[in-house]
Amino acid sequence: MASTGAEKSTKKKTEKKFAAKEEAKLLASFMGIMNNLRKQKALCDVILVVSARKIPAHRVVLAAASQVFNLMFTSNMLESKAYEVELKDAEPDIIELLVEFAYTARISVNSNNVQSLLDAANQYQIEPVKKMCVDFLKEQVDATNCLGISVLAECLDCPELKATADDFIFQHFTEVYKTDEFLQLDVKRVTQLLHQDALTVRVEDQVYDAAVRWIKYDEPNRQQHMVDILAKVRFPLVSKNFLSKTVQAEPLIQDNPQCLKMVISGMRYHLLSPEDREELGESSRPRRKKHDYRIALFGGSQQQSCRYFNPKDYSWTDIRCPFEKRRDAASVFWDNVVYILGGSQLFPIKRMDCYNVVKDSWYSKLGPPTPRDSLAACAAKGKIYTSGGSEVGNPALYLFECYDTRTESWLSKPAMLIPRCSHGMVEANGQIYLCGGSLGNNVSGRVLNSCEVYDPSTEKWTELCPMIEARKNHGLVCVNDRIYAVGGQNGMGGLDSVEYYDIKTGKWKMVSDMPWKGVTVKCAAVGSIIYVLAGFQGVGRLGHILEYHTEADKWVANNKVRAFPVTSCLICVVDTCGANEETHDE
Repeated sequence: MASTGAEKSTKKKTEKKFAAKEEAKLLASFMGIMNNLRKQKALCDVILVVSARKIPAHRVVLAAASQVFNLMFTSNMLESKAYEVELKDAEPDIIELLVEFAYTARISVNSNNVQSLLDAANQYQIEPVKKMCVDFLKEQVDATNCLGISVLAECLDCPELKATADDFIFQHFTEVYKTDEFLQLDVKRVTQLLHQDALTVRVEDQVYDAAVRWIKYDEPNRQQHMVDILAKVRFPLVSKNFLSKTVQAEPLIQDNPQCLKMVISGMRYHLLSPEDREELGESSRPRRKKHDYRIALFGGSQQQSCRYFNPKDYSWTDIRCPFEKRRDAASVFWDNVVYILGGSQLFPIKRMDCYNVVKDSWYSKLGPPTPRDSLAACAAKGKIYTSGGSEVGNPALYLFECYDTRTESWLSKPAMLIPRCSHGMVEANGQIYLCGGSLGNNVSGRVLNSCEVYDPSTEKWTELCPMIEARKNHGLVCVNDRIYAVGGQNGMGGLDSVEYYDIKTGKWKMVSDMPWKGVTVKCAAVGSIIYVLAGFQGVGRLGHILEYHTEADKWVANNKVRAFPVTSCLICVVDTCGANEETHDE
C-alpha cells in the first residue's frame, strides 16, 4: 500500500510538471502572436514617442509588464486616453528593448546598455529586467568600477547590488584607493569610506596613504577638508616607524596644528600599556585584517628544504634559510614572525631562530630557558607558549613556559597535569589545548590519549575528555571550534585514524580515516581544509599531498602535487600579506 501511495504521488508530480510545460508553451505561443501583431502595427492601441521615434504597442501588454504603464493606462491620467504617449528623458533603443521584453520575456544585457537598461527598468518598474541588470553588474565588479557601481546602486535603489559593490570595495581597498575612481570621489563619500571598520588593510598606514593621495589629487580645493579626512585615519594603529619617518615629515601635516595633534596621539599610543590602549575606543579600533595565508615548512638550510605551500593554487615556493636543521623542534607564527624553538643537532639548541615573513629576514633571540627536544608550541595574544618535551635520554617533562613577544622575556608558568613529549598543542578561543604525546622518547615511553587545557587568564589547567585513540607525533589543528587529531602512532605503529574534539560539547568523535598511514604527520589548516603536506611511514614518506575537507568529512588525495620531501620538518600557517609590498614596519 505504501508503494502504491508513493507511485500515485510521483504520477501526480509528473502530471503537474507536464501541465506547467504545456501552459508555458501556450503562453509563449500567445505572446508570439501578439508580438507579430505589434511588428505589423496591427491592433496597436498606443504609440510610445521617444525622441521623435514612434514605437507601437498594445496597452494591455505594457500594463502587464510594467507597474508604471499599468497606472498610466488604468487611472485618470492624460495618457490613459491619449493614442500617442511621449516618454521624456528616455533612450529610444532602450525603450525598444523593454517593449520587446514585454512581449518575449527575452532581453540582451551587455556592458554597453546595462546602465541605461537598469535606469529605465527601475523608472518603469520592470522588476525582471532590473534583476537581470543587477546580476550582470554583480559579475562585472572590479577595482576600477566598484565605486561607480556602488553610487549607481544607491541612486537606483538596488540594495543587493550596493552590498556586493561595497563588500568588494572593503575587501580590496588597497587596490581600490590607487584607482582614478577613488581620487575623483567627493569629500562626503571619501569620509564615509575611510570611517569603515570593514576596510581590509594590512596596516593602518595604507588608510593614511589613501587619505593623503586623495587630498593631493586636488590640493588647492581639498586642503580645506584635510582635518575631516585625516580624522578618519586611526593614527594609534599606524606603525611607529611610519609615523616618525613618513607622517611627521609630510608638509601637509607640519603646517596644520590639528593634524599634528592626531599624529602625536598616535605616537603616545605606542608608549601605553595594552590595558591603557583599550580605553582609547574608536581611534584604536582595528580594521578588518587583510590576509594571505600560506603554509610554511622548515627542513634545514639546504636548497628547497624550506618552502611555502599556497593553498590557493597548490604551488610551492622556496624560503631562504641560513640556519641548520633542528631535530624534534617546534615552530609557531605570530605577528609576521615565525619562531623556531627547541630541538637539537647533536646537542640541544639554546637560541630561538626567527623569520620575518614580510621582510624575508632571519635573526635569533634567546630560546626557552630549558633547551629540549620533542616540545610543542603555540601562540596566543602576543605570547608564545611552550610545553613538555624531554631532555636527551630522560623522561617527558611537566614544563610549561611563556615568551612575551613585546618584552622579549621568558617566564615559567604552572606545570602541566601530565608530563608529555611528542604531543600536539593548539590555541582556540584564547585557551591552550594539549593532546596526546608520550611519557618519554624511548621505546618504553607510554603513548597517551590524555588531554588538558590551560586558561591564561586564571593560569589554571583543567583535565579534558581523553582522545578515543592514544597517539603521538600526530597533527593537531583547530577548525571552527573543533580540534582535529590526525594520524600519528600508538604503541602498535602508524595510524590512519582521525578524530576531533568538539569544544562546545567536550567530547571526541571519530571521522573518516586518512587514505595513508604514517608514524609522523605534518599538517595545517587554512579555512575549513586540513592539508597533510609531509609525513613518514616508517619505511617511506608521503608522496603526494592530502586534503581533508572538514565540512564534508572527506579526504582527497591530490596526485598532481608532490608532498614536502623532508619528513622531520616544522610546519605552521603564516600570513604573508604585504610580503611583496614595500613595508613601513621595523
